Amino acid sequence: MRATKAIGTGVIVIGALLAVSAGGCKNGGGKGKSAAAQWIEHPTPGTKDGAVLKFEDLGVQFERPETLYVFKTCDEASHSPDGANKWIPVVTCRSGSAGAFESDAEESEDPFAEEEVDGAEAIDLTFYVTEKTRPLDERALAWFENNYKQAGLHVEDISYQHDYQKKSGIYAKLHVMDKDSGTPTREIVQFMFPREDVVFVARMEYPFGESRSVDQDWTRLLWNFDWMSGVAQ
Repeated sequence: MRATKAIGTGVIVIGALLAVSAGGCKNGGGKGKSAAAQWIEHPTPGTKDGAVLKFEDLGVQFERPETLYVFKTCDEASHSPDGANKWIPVVTCRSGSAGAFESDAEESEDPFAEEEVDGAEAIDLTFYVTEKTRPLDERALAWFENNYKQAGLHVEDISYQHDYQKKSGIYAKLHVMDKDSGTPTREIVQFMFPREDVVFVARMEYPFGESRSVDQDWTRLLWNFDWMSGVAQ
């Protein structure tokens, strides 16, 4: 049996993280919003073509990698806002359960997938989109780092990446800390990359010290969440 995802203090802290990450000055009313920003207000389903999910209005597509070690299934998300911050899930990949790409596959098992570890927590990697409310550049690093710390998170790494899996944005590795022992209990890997008036966020969370090959899957999945042909970054 797998352990259920930890709840309680960790979730409260993560909620604070999501809130501060979406903070800042608003761009104004709905006039002049891009198609992607309008999609956030009224999400519509993507279209599936083989192993590729396309979101025309968002200007992005996702192709499920052939080789994944941990996140065995990927699917279009429900597009329900994640909390009060208006983060809209676009695509989610999970360590278990069937997804859209597997429903019509001839082979049900990935030969590269790692064996399930008894008691291992089910985890996921989700791509979100939200309105762009502040610049995301080198000068924004100090603002984000300060807000993460105020939310009670330890900032292991934060940097601006000019070319990270074909994208430019802010990468962060964060730890949820145990208040009594001062030791990390969970790790969050997050990459925020803007386009026009929206921001896409790739986010992965797992128990600190996770031994599964999450980093390898992170790289492949982020690379395969890409701009559609003809869409400028």
